[in-house]
Amino acid sequence: MLQKSLVKALQIIECLCADKEDYGISEISKRLNLNKSNVYDIMATFEHFGYVKKNVKNRRYSLSLRFLEIAHKVGAQFTCQAKAREVINKISSAIGEVVYFGIPNGDKVMYLEGAFPRNSISAKPVIGMTAPLTCTGIGKAMLANYSDADVSRVLAKPLVAYTDNTITDPVLLKEELRRIKQRGFSVDNMEHEFGIKCVAVPVFDIENHLKGALSITGPSLRFPDELVLKYAQILKNAANIIGGRA
Repeated sequence: MLQKSLVKALQIIECLCADKEDYGISEISKRLNLNKSNVYDIMATFEHFGYVKKNVKNRRYSLSLRFLEIAHKVGAQFTCQAKAREVINKISSAIGEVVYFGIPNGDKVMYLEGAFPRNSISAKPVIGMTAPLTCTGIGKAMLANYSDADVSRVLAKPLVAYTDNTITDPVLLKEELRRIKQRGFSVDNMEHEFGIKCVAVPVFDIENHLKGALSITGPSLRFPDELVLKYAQILKNAANIIGGRA
């Protein structure tokens, strides 16, 4: 049986993880349809234990760095992450493009590492960011190696069109996944973001368990077909290193 007060506390944490920098008590109460006094008591408890911080000027709350500490502890569970960080930084420096490492997270991709070329204007924190499995390079590279049952479960949900190139027909997407598995790499051709193209490959460990995926990402005009094949091979070599298979 779910504990009601704990459910409310977790709902507030989820609210603070949303798209704004900070939130007031009234705003949280309205969003979650919770009593303001309950929200205040929970936030006071969070603040006491260091999980949120309050701006004394506007009395609005945001998550504290305590969650970053927790994220690092969780990340330590993924043995591939440290090796991936070193490998993708080398690739990014060599080719001058953005390189990501992500893992499965339910029906989404969760990015654990990102490497950016020097002076890149697109550099941004990526740890913990999520994206769809069905229309990203990393997502499709992993989904192509899911079991048939898991693929069917993911594709049973409505497929959101992020751009005109997003594949929203489950039959066509299944065929795309079949081709990806056969050739060993995926391509996101402006399916998630207009103007952005990426190449991705899955990462397996020595026991052939899927651990995540790697991608090279950049403006679509810089990714002609011959370069896609070259990048795919670079990523396959890197995936073998990260997975301990080379």
